[in-house]
Amino acid sequence: MHEPGALARKVLQEIRGGYWFIPGTLAAGAAALALALWWFQPEVIGWLPVGELTDDAARNLLTVIASSIIGVTGVMFSLTLVAVTHAAGKYGPRLIGNFMRDRGNQWALGILVATFVYAFTALVLADSSPDSVIQLTVLVALGLTFLSVGTMIFYVHHVPETVNVSNITAGLGERLTEQLRARIDRTEEARASDGGANGSMPLPERDPDLALAASGRGYIQTVAYDRLAELARRRGAVMRIEARAGEFVHPRRTLLRIWGEMTEDEAREALDRAVALGPEPTETQTPTFLADQLVEMIGIALSPGVNDPFTAVNCINWLAAALAEALVHRGGLRQPPSGRLHGDWLDFAALYARTFPAAMPYLTDDRMATEAAIRALEELMTLPATIDRRALLADLRLLRRAHAKT
Repeated sequence: MHEPGALARKVLQEIRGGYWFIPGTLAAGAAALALALWWFQPEVIGWLPVGELTDDAARNLLTVIASSIIGVTGVMFSLTLVAVTHAAGKYGPRLIGNFMRDRGNQWALGILVATFVYAFTALVLADSSPDSVIQLTVLVALGLTFLSVGTMIFYVHHVPETVNVSNITAGLGERLTEQLRARIDRTEEARASDGGANGSMPLPERDPDLALAASGRGYIQTVAYDRLAELARRRGAVMRIEARAGEFVHPRRTLLRIWGEMTEDEAREALDRAVALGPEPTETQTPTFLADQLVEMIGIALSPGVNDPFTAVNCINWLAAALAEALVHRGGLRQPPSGRLHGDWLDFAALYARTFPAAMPYLTDDRMATEAAIRALEELMTLPATIDRRALLADLRLLRRAHAKT
C-alpha cells in the first residue's frame, strides 16, 4: 500500500496522462444534464426558435445529432491516432505520452463525446417527456452541436501542431527547464530553512541496522521524501534511499538503509507507503526522463534511416537551454541538505551525464550536429556558474576533435 502523498501524485500522473478522465467527466455531466431536464421539466419560453418543432421532428433532430457526432468523432480520432503513431515511430515511442497529456486533445474528445451522450440520453427519455422539455432539450442539443463544430475546427488545427516535431521538442525543453527551476527553488528554500534545525546527521560508519528492498518491481514514479524524513526525525534514525525517482527497482535490490532503532515491520510499512512504482518512469519527479527523450530524438534524428540533423540541432538547443538554467539559476542544481534522509540526489553532474555525454555517439558522426553541440557547450562554458564544469570541457574537446576529422 502506498503512502497517501505518493499515491495521490501517482493517480494525478495517470489522470494527467490518460485520455479518459476529462472525456468521461464531460460525458457523465452531459447525461446528468439530460436527466435533469427530464426530471425537473422546466418551462420553455415561447419565442425560442424550437417552439414550433413537433415531437417527431425533435426526435429526428436528436437522432441526426447523435449519429453524426459519434461518426465524425470516430473517424477523426482514428485518423489522428494513425498520424500520432507514425510520428512516435519516427521520433520515439515515448512521445505518444505527449499527445495523451495534451489538454486540448482531451477537451476536444470530451466535448464531442458529451454531445453524443447528451443527444442519445435525451432521445431515450423523449417518449416520457412533455413537449416543453423536448423543445428545451433540442435547444441545448443544438448549442452543443455548434460547440462541437467549433471543437472540430480547433482540433483539425491543433493536431498537426501537436505532432509537429519542433513543437514536441519545444514542449519537452520547456517542461525540462521548468522542472529544473522548480527543483532548484525547493533546494535553496530547504537550505535557507535548514541551519541545523532539521537535525542534520551524517551517515554512520557502520553497517545499517535494517536494509529493505522494494516490495515490487518497476520504475519509481513518485517518492514521498518528506514522510521518510519525518519518520527518521521522529525515531531518531538516519536513512539512505538508494535509488532516485525514475530508476528501476526490484525485490532483490536494496532500496532503503536505516541506522537506528526501528522495527522491520514499521520500516517496511513506511517504505511501501512512501514509494509508488509503475511500469515506466514519469516526468513528475524525474527531470532526466525529459532529457532522455530529447537525447532519444537526437539519436533517431541522426540515424541513417531518418537523417534529420535539423531536428537534432533543435534538441541540442533545448538541452543547452535547460542546462544553462541548471548552471546559473539561484546557484545551480546542487545536492539538497540531507537532514536525516540521505540519497544520491540529482545534481548538475548527474543531469549533464544524461544529456551531451549520452548523445555523444550520435553527435560525432554528423558535422551539423557537432557544430551545434560545440556552440552550445562553448556558451555554457561562458556562463558565470559556481558548479564544476570539467565534464563540459572534456566533451567540448572531444567534439572539436571529431569536428576536425569530418
